[in-house]
Amino acid sequence: MSNKTQGSAVCGYEGRDFGASYIDSCCIDGYLWDLDSCDEPGGPLFDGGDMPCPKCNTLEYLERAKEEAESCVSGSVADSSGGFAYTGESIWLASVKKAESLNQDAAAAALQKMGVVETLFPGGGPGGCAVQRYIYCGESK
Repeated sequence: MSNKTQGSAVCGYEGRDFGASYIDSCCIDGYLWDLDSCDEPGGPLFDGGDMPCPKCNTLEYLERAKEEAESCVSGSVADSSGGFAYTGESIWLASVKKAESLNQDAAAAALQKMGVVETLFPGGGPGGCAVQRYIYCGESK
């Protein structure tokens, strides 16, 4: 993977996107980079560049979240606070909330374009999962 200099074009987004309990990511050219991947303060970043920014690359961010939410039934992650469980539905809802809080207009346009999202969660359906449909066609914000 290539590296990026922290001074490249940024939208100002910083967040907790690489698993740390502190701000560990920044947007450069529409994609998130791991602030912990540089060798010296202000130096080039070596890890990242493949996660869309929820603030300035909102459509791609929500498209990726949709893909994950429609293919993941459930899982869990261990972290410094003990960890958490997730479902496709919780991934989707958290992603929408984040996108809307950072760029409400772009999030509304992206959701309108996507139309229908069918998230997965554990249930009694085929393969032990159930589907929750979210319909965004015709919504206006």
